[in-house]
Amino acid sequence: MIWKTVKKAHNESELLVLKSRLESEGIPCFLRNQFTTQVMNYMPTFLVELQVPETDYAMAMEIMDEIETL
Repeated sequence: MIWKTVKKAHNESELLVLKSRLESEGIPCFLRNQFTTQVMNYMPTFLVELQVPETDYAMAMEIMDEIETL
């Protein structure tokens, strides 16, 4: 399965609401670098990436756009 990044953030908590919303719509999600940023949070080059399967990417982007316009 190929995963695509929907959004990046320095802190995992910034992505949790979007992750919950995507999962409630049936889109599986994965937080890449989740534990790396917890251990090395002093380094700004490490970002947590919210990723979804490539097949769900378009739907995830639509949901993200909908959330950001609210």
